[in-house]
Amino acid sequence: MILQAHSEPPVLVATPDAQLRRQLADLLSKQGYSVQFAGSGTSAVAHLLGSYPPEIALLADSLPDQSGLELATELKRRPGRKQTWIILLSFTANPLTVAAAAAAGVDDLLLCPAGEPVSETELRIRLGVASRMQQLYRQLKEQSDAATFHASHDRLTGLWNRESLLSLLFPETDRAQRMSTPLAFLLLDIDSFARINADYGYEAGDKILQELARRLRRYMRSYDLLGRFGEDAFLVALPGCNSHQAQHLAGRIRTIMLRKPLDAGHDFVTLTASIGLAQSRGRSPLIVLREAERALAVAKLEGRNCEREYTPPRPNREALLNEQPA
Repeated sequence: MILQAHSEPPVLVATPDAQLRRQLADLLSKQGYSVQFAGSGTSAVAHLLGSYPPEIALLADSLPDQSGLELATELKRRPGRKQTWIILLSFTANPLTVAAAAAAGVDDLLLCPAGEPVSETELRIRLGVASRMQQLYRQLKEQSDAATFHASHDRLTGLWNRESLLSLLFPETDRAQRMSTPLAFLLLDIDSFARINADYGYEAGDKILQELARRLRRYMRSYDLLGRFGEDAFLVALPGCNSHQAQHLAGRIRTIMLRKPLDAGHDFVTLTASIGLAQSRGRSPLIVLREAERALAVAKLEGRNCEREYTPPRPNREALLNEQPA
């Protein structure tokens, strides 16, 4: 049973005592909380380990199949779970009970003497502490997530940064080798980007890179790896793409995605790009990246605004003959 939410997040009340449930439901509702009920340990676990667990749980230490202390201990062993603030409902507050609650990972204790009403003031104080702590947990989680994101992503474009992208390429290469599937690398470099910065300013250049990153992200598949690989260079790893498919995609990026002008602030700019391609064939990503860089250099030398795939140099026939034993 769930009472509909008001302004505060839901609170789980787990107790077999119907009278206590009614008291707590009235007090919690008065303070603006929605309530979820559980009459057994099994039912409480279903709430606490579900997709949307409550932020605060009031667990009686007298549940028929699993005590509140046992529930708290079980939750403590699951570090990946969403944080729930656990308040133990206890008939007594003797030192043994307090010590057992602390060892089980209980966050607070609310006295509920048999036959006596629950203190509204005590409950309000404990819920206030729980709400403030949960708010603090959320803030810390957001800060931690932001720090993790900024450590692995380029600050300007929001794409993977060079270091993180390299670390992702190794397991992707292992997967391609294990499954005998193609993996293409596509290295895109904006032509004459230094002139863009000189003519329109660095702020405009940043806006162009951000818009180009957004377009690339929309153009790529969800499982492609996309990152900023240099000031004006982007690297894409294309799982499952053979040479023909990678060349086709590179051509479409140049002729379709870059055809639409990009906003440079006070003006719109049309870009061109040179693209180097290389096939993994299960080799080290560092080797394949060097090949993509060489292919990109060829595209630049051959007039820019084109894509070129790396082709290994042909062996010198005379050198091969000289290497043969007499």
